[in-house]
Amino acid sequence: MRIIDPTQYPELRNLFPELTPVEFETSLLFAFGIPQKQISVLRSVNYRLVQRDIAAAKLKFETNSLNQLLTVFHIRLMLFALYGGKRK
Repeated sequence: MRIIDPTQYPELRNLFPELTPVEFETSLLFAFGIPQKQISVLRSVNYRLVQRDIAAAKLKFETNSLNQLLTVFHIRLMLFALYGGKRK
């Protein structure tokens, strides 16, 4: 089951071109504060799959921790909001 359909939010999806749609969905839910175990329940997938998707996102953004991954997401989302939804 899809919780967030990336095609419904192309503006947000475009902020994270490094990620696959599944990595984007999983990482965005995590950035919104949803625990990984809850994400696995919401997406009806194995917990290990959620861990793998988040680990792949960490690798792509060259971050060493979950906090650093959250920082990348929060900064990009904040800049997007500050610029009125337009990429600079």
